[in-house]
Amino acid sequence: MVIVVGAMFITAEFRRGLIRTTFAAAPGRGRVLAAKAAVVGSVTFVAGLIGAAPVIPVGASLLRGHGNYVFPMSALTEVRLVAGIAALLAVSAVLALAAGTILRHAAGAITAVVALTVVVYFFSVPLAVLPAGAADWLLRVTPAAGFAIQQYVPAYPQVNNAYTPQHGYYPLAPWAGFGVLCLWTALALWLAAALLRRRDA
Repeated sequence: MVIVVGAMFITAEFRRGLIRTTFAAAPGRGRVLAAKAAVVGSVTFVAGLIGAAPVIPVGASLLRGHGNYVFPMSALTEVRLVAGIAALLAVSAVLALAAGTILRHAAGAITAVVALTVVVYFFSVPLAVLPAGAADWLLRVTPAAGFAIQQYVPAYPQVNNAYTPQHGYYPLAPWAGFGVLCLWTALALWLAAALLRRRDA
């Protein structure tokens, strides 16, 4: 949903021709893109915090109530999960905004961002369709690496176990995976700003 909102945040203006009015009111196109990124990112972050904060403790309680074992986690890890999930959603929305600016087409931008994040994640982790090596590689180099922020059990090198995405582990540490998503978003924003300055409205 946040990918759709992020892409539509600018493509709707392109489609209706309202972007000309926006640029007439604020000629600095880079600043317009930065303002849009700040708005969509901050609103999504706050909504993500509101959504994630009750889900993690309630979800763990429900799992325990149904006889499932839930690994214990510290309060700091729980805070990192809540803030990390909110940040994951916010940066994904900004990535979709940048893709919408680059492609100027909502369906294309949504498809591209969903393919690089959600589809890669689902084929690598819950559905486990991809071989472990391919899933491991994709979760290192695509924006789907950002989902590593959800990992709360570390992989220890001294433990002889299958640490694969199919078993709930990610090839990158939580903040490193999130950093890959941020890098993709920064590059997309840079390209979007460059194209926005060169193209006609």
